[in-house]
Amino acid sequence: MKKILDKRKMSDSWQEYRKKQTGIGGSEVATILGVQPEYMKSAFILWLEKTGQKEPDEVDNEFVLWGNLLEPVIRKQFAEETGFKVFQSHYVLQHDKYEFMVANLDGEVKDPNRKGRGVLEIKTTSEWNHKEWKGDHVPLAYMAQVQHYLAVTGYEYAYIVVLIGGNKMRYWLIERDESLINIIIEKEKEFMHMVENDIAPEIGGKESDSEWLAATYPQAIDEVMSIPPTIEQLALEYNELQEQQKEATARMKEIKNKIKKEGKATQTLQGNKVKVYMPTVTKTLLDTKRLAEEQPEIMAQYKTKISSYRDFKILPLEA
Repeated sequence: MKKILDKRKMSDSWQEYRKKQTGIGGSEVATILGVQPEYMKSAFILWLEKTGQKEPDEVDNEFVLWGNLLEPVIRKQFAEETGFKVFQSHYVLQHDKYEFMVANLDGEVKDPNRKGRGVLEIKTTSEWNHKEWKGDHVPLAYMAQVQHYLAVTGYEYAYIVVLIGGNKMRYWLIERDESLINIIIEKEKEFMHMVENDIAPEIGGKESDSEWLAATYPQAIDEVMSIPPTIEQLALEYNELQEQQKEATARMKEIKNKIKKEGKATQTLQGNKVKVYMPTVTKTLLDTKRLAEEQPEIMAQYKTKISSYRDFKILPLEA
């Protein structure tokens, strides 16, 4: 591995550096492999960023803030619990052969039972996500990230440490997996080939894709465009799926009513495999129509800006 940047001498933050670098970092591997969680960007959006067609989104929220603040604390606690030597990583690293593979490690670890150093990856998550870290399970996105780091460093093992809900720390030993590393390298090579040759990945159904389309084409132009048969086939498939969705929704409502009728006013129904929970939920609603009629001045003060969106309908043509 090569040390290509000393983070202690950086005038900008690591996040600013990530915006500028064209290589592939560990947090982007899951996107390229297509195993990223729903909240992460798609490969199409990542490609737009790498080709300079879209500015990377600002990553500035409380999760990032507290993750950065807690990282040294978690690193220290991990060392105390395990007795391992833990080192802070001060450099941005690069693969010896594949220069597009870069890594920013949370730390390095020396397990006395293993040869050499290993990668230390630190995560923080809310209690809401505790099931993702249940048992021996490590989320696939983070497994891909760590194997990317092992590829860059040449190390044989890694530890993933996660703080769940601010008060539960768990950690896992991850062995180097050459078969997975080979897949990662090939997928990253393919992605970089697409970046360098301006070949866009297929757009998908992630929220990041929808947001990009809405921002790029906000206003409809009143004209007619012919579409190829492949796109028309997608439109027909969309209509079919809508019909299936309507049937499924109707069936779900029917099932829900049958269960409610059986349970009457009972809040919880207990079976052998499932529990049905039916509590009373009370909501306070604002009568905006009445407010606008009786207090128009107040209503005008609290109106939000007018928003618009592109509607989407598929209409059959007359034969």
